[in-house]
Amino acid sequence: MSNHSNPFLYNCWYAAAWSHELVESGKLARMYLEIPIVIYRGESGKCFALDDRCCHRGAPLSLGRVEKDCIRCMYHGIKYDTDGKVIEIPGQDF
Repeated sequence: MSNHSNPFLYNCWYAAAWSHELVESGKLARMYLEIPIVIYRGESGKCFALDDRCCHRGAPLSLGRVEKDCIRCMYHGIKYDTDGKVIEIPGQDF
């Protein structure tokens, strides 16, 4: 049994947004099960959802910009792929 105090079931599917809410290269900031999520449509037309926080300083990715199918944090420019993996940090080589 879980200690969660909200009435939602975890490990289940929930509708996150309507397709028409995500215009091309648009972003939505939503809260699901007390977890901030950014939902965005990439240039490919596919929709993606990630934690709405940058790993560096916790800035909301929903305030960032969509670049192709990735999203870039506007605080320090860290770029994330569709799985939430950091793929670019300005001024650093990978």
